[in-house]
Amino acid sequence: MSKALVCLLLATTWLTTPLLGVAQAAKTIPTAAELKKNLAIIEASTEGESEEIDQLLTKTTRQLVAYLGAHAVSAAAAKDLGLDLTVGPADAASVRVYTFSYSSGGTRGTIHRPVVQWKTAAGQLRAYALREECFFNEIHPLPVAGRIFYLLLGMEQGDSQCYNSEAFVFELKGNYLLLPSAFGKTSALLLCNAPMAYEAGKQTLRIDFDDDELIIDDKDRLAISGYRRKPGAKRLRLQLSGGSFRQQP
Repeated sequence: MSKALVCLLLATTWLTTPLLGVAQAAKTIPTAAELKKNLAIIEASTEGESEEIDQLLTKTTRQLVAYLGAHAVSAAAAKDLGLDLTVGPADAASVRVYTFSYSSGGTRGTIHRPVVQWKTAAGQLRAYALREECFFNEIHPLPVAGRIFYLLLGMEQGDSQCYNSEAFVFELKGNYLLLPSAFGKTSALLLCNAPMAYEAGKQTLRIDFDDDELIIDDKDRLAISGYRRKPGAKRLRLQLSGGSFRQQP
């Protein structure tokens, strides 16, 4: 079984979680110096290098959530910490995505880990570390009546022959980040060598296929979400309807 499919199955399990909150933060807020030191160690490390690095990754992720739940961080300040401000801020919720990275040690190249920060209606900062491994660099507010939905788009190296595109939808509700079933039963859609673009005027997610044939993993991903690429089709359009994306005829 390919690593991409394993990641998809794990993501499917995680994304069925109905509610995500702020409980994943560390109990104490780290100093900027402590966070910077740990992020530098992680950036210089390799995935699965040692149990100590794995533990530091978990600890630092929780620290980052706690830090972003207490501090507004500019792009320059993020860079100084060892982060990239890859998305935002977006609209009244001031949504931002901060990303840190480390080496896969193989054909995947660099692994990117995103953390979402937002501001509640009361002006309080909140943050949550997504379980995705993706360099998200676009955000689009989605028009869903009475709710606050966002679409993230990004890319990540899958292996030497596959560059993954990912669409990820989340909902904000006060202190909580929710994962709606925007793509069939999950909040994410991941495809190999298939660039994605959101057409806001049409409320449509456009998927362009670079390859003539889908890999088996992508056929499974589309099937899980209730989609199908017609034989020879170079493009797939998904229409936003009531908070979920549905395939156009």
